[in-house]
Amino acid sequence: MRCEIDRGIFAELLAGVTNALPSKSAYPVLNNITLEVSSGKLALAGTDLDTYVRRTFKLEGASEDGTVVVLGRKLAEIVREISAPTVTLSSKERSLSLEAGKVRASLVSLDPSEFPEVPKLPEGVTMEFPLSTWFELFETVSFAASKDESRPAMTGINWEVSKTESRMVGTDGHRLAYVCRKGKFAGKLKVIVSPKLFPLFPRGEENFTVHMDPAKIGFVFQNATIITRQIEGPFPDYERVIPKGYPARALMDHDVFSAALRRAAVFAHPVGRLVALDFSKGKLGLKAETPDVGRSEEEAECSYTGEPVRIGFNASYMLEILRRLQSDKVAVELSNPLSAGLFKPVDEKPETEQTFLLMPIRLD
Repeated sequence: MRCEIDRGIFAELLAGVTNALPSKSAYPVLNNITLEVSSGKLALAGTDLDTYVRRTFKLEGASEDGTVVVLGRKLAEIVREISAPTVTLSSKERSLSLEAGKVRASLVSLDPSEFPEVPKLPEGVTMEFPLSTWFELFETVSFAASKDESRPAMTGINWEVSKTESRMVGTDGHRLAYVCRKGKFAGKLKVIVSPKLFPLFPRGEENFTVHMDPAKIGFVFQNATIITRQIEGPFPDYERVIPKGYPARALMDHDVFSAALRRAAVFAHPVGRLVALDFSKGKLGLKAETPDVGRSEEEAECSYTGEPVRIGFNASYMLEILRRLQSDKVAVELSNPLSAGLFKPVDEKPETEQTFLLMPIRLD
């Protein structure tokens, strides 16, 4: 195998593949990636046995076909530290050699037959989907997915597509993020996907094709293929969880509310990050206290309808929600101090609906 490639492009390809590798594994071969040169193209592939990713690039100039299997993260580290504009790769006697400017390095190569078998693309539901829409929906809700592996379904993002809308939902039981985009879509599907897919998706393409069967889902791009196992459900019934018709509603300036929360968060206790919110006619009071640090009290203007409510929330969770609310005004809907609060954009785009639910923290 032999080829020459731009260092920046090579580093980007490596990042897109090594992100799929496991952080820890009982199988050392999974720390490796394959590099294959064939018919003037370089292909890189990696897997953690749950997710397989393959990225390709059309080479310029002469090349020699061949395949090597080397430690993915070590190769990525070397390439990141190279300052020369191009990298020349060549394989010989179970090793991969790199030449870049004055740099000479080599990595031990495994027998390609030791690398896990490439999974087949699912043969079931097939549909095309706009990549920019997928990123927009995914970035809105992925922060709310659970990190608790004992509840597998909640570690994923629930993705539903119909011919008139696409929805994504993430929840960890303490908070829930919901987004719906109206539009015309090419098919129907319902699947729970891992947030780990996000860094694997290439940027800059218009559309991708989804291939799905009962066990796996595949994403095919112009120069990339990702195949992953579906996360087993069922996903929580989010439509039942999201309340409707709360009696109290506050409208606040997004930037004013965010700044006040950031100041209060300085004094919030490290455990729970509690900030008490006092909603009443025309104003919002924010209070936070940590015995060893101090306390803060602040008032902010707000338009409020309903009976006064004093409720506690995790400041970090609220700020995460506000970062995803692309609106000059924010609405907070409430019922009582023990019921979840709803955070919504006021200046919502006609084609997009966002709702964020946050469970309260009991105030003593």
